Amino acid sequence: MTVDLDDFEDAEDLAALLGLPEQLPALHVPPLDELAVTARESALLRRVGALATWVGERREVTEDGDLTGPDTAEAAERLGVGQAELLLCWEVALATDLVVVSEDGEADANPDLWSTGDDQEDLGTWTAAFTQVLPSLEIDAELAGEEDLDFGALGSLVLPMFLIRTLGVPVAELREMAREIATEHLEDDVAWDGWVAAHGDPAAVLLARLAEHGAVEVEEDVARLTPLGLLAMREELVEGGIDIPLLPPLADMTATDLLSAVGGLTDDELTELTDAWLGRAQADERAAAELLAAAAQAHPEARLHATTVLGDVPGTPWESVLDDEALRAYALVALDRELAPADVAWLVVDLVAATADQLGAYDATAVPELFGAVVPEGLGEEVLAVAWRLPHPETFEVLTLIGNHHPDKQVAKAARTAAHKARSAG
Repeated sequence: MTVDLDDFEDAEDLAALLGLPEQLPALHVPPLDELAVTARESALLRRVGALATWVGERREVTEDGDLTGPDTAEAAERLGVGQAELLLCWEVALATDLVVVSEDGEADANPDLWSTGDDQEDLGTWTAAFTQVLPSLEIDAELAGEEDLDFGALGSLVLPMFLIRTLGVPVAELREMAREIATEHLEDDVAWDGWVAAHGDPAAVLLARLAEHGAVEVEEDVARLTPLGLLAMREELVEGGIDIPLLPPLADMTATDLLSAVGGLTDDELTELTDAWLGRAQADERAAAELLAAAAQAHPEARLHATTVLGDVPGTPWESVLDDEALRAYALVALDRELAPADVAWLVVDLVAATADQLGAYDATAVPELFGAVVPEGLGEEVLAVAWRLPHPETFEVLTLIGNHHPDKQVAKAARTAAHKARSAG
């Protein structure tokens, strides 16, 4: 799906437009003072600051508020950039108020606005510049007189990078996404191939600009948003109505905060954060109980993480949650007690549900392995016979998935029957 960046501001329901849930995993970034220090190293804003200094006071501009022809040539030479990069710097200068154009057709500079030394203000300026870089390929298209290719939505390439966080996206995939977006309305790739031959790959150009600004880093042909880039994208999405919690410092982090990050961190990052949280809280005997309580209210992937971690924590009060429908099965496993068919069914549904990605798609390939690991051999039909009664919010979806993907025909049939009963029961 092609999403123009203007849609981020105009959409009444951005989550529906992007096909995302209304809440995404919490974001874990360094403290704002550290981010501000990094932001001040932006090569783009350094260049914009130099442009603002050159503009000075009462410099004449065109009716459209742009630099005149002679000034464009002089500024490009002074900054050592081409016309497209100069125009990007000009747009950033205007967006950040480093340059202000009056109604009288004169430009005045405010070079003291970058940088100010105020963390919040400088991060705001950095983010404003980031939003100008995202649609900057439209400048290239306009200068080249390109009218066939649609570069308006190429800035949305940062969205998959945000969703996958620090894992990053292969540059080759981003290039293919860019081609599909730009040529979606065309019958062939002739215009695209011609553009790449003459101007280079658009995705590579955009990534280079974002990297120069400190928003992206590319390593071994994998592109990742930096913490600054992640924070800026979060602001864009939050303004569109998508809930993305920002994790507080470790000293202030609750168990609910911790579990809200599940799905947004790699396994190693999540393990490191959880170990740090438990290490901070280990002197508090209530820590395990707090994490259990948070797990009961969490989504399946977060619940699985919490119960797995607590399985190795001495003193976890498993007995206290035997009456909790979301945790009973995990408690029985931890206490090494026998599970009833309904308990096994809960584990099956919860574990399969935990494979869902941020778009809600389950990993169908994991069904046979997870089912076999949880359900004793020969008891599949008995477990599925009671599964439809579970109060789990994803019972129908998981049973349907098992019915469509389990290799045992009898198990698959029992799952489809249970799914039908679950749907009929509402």
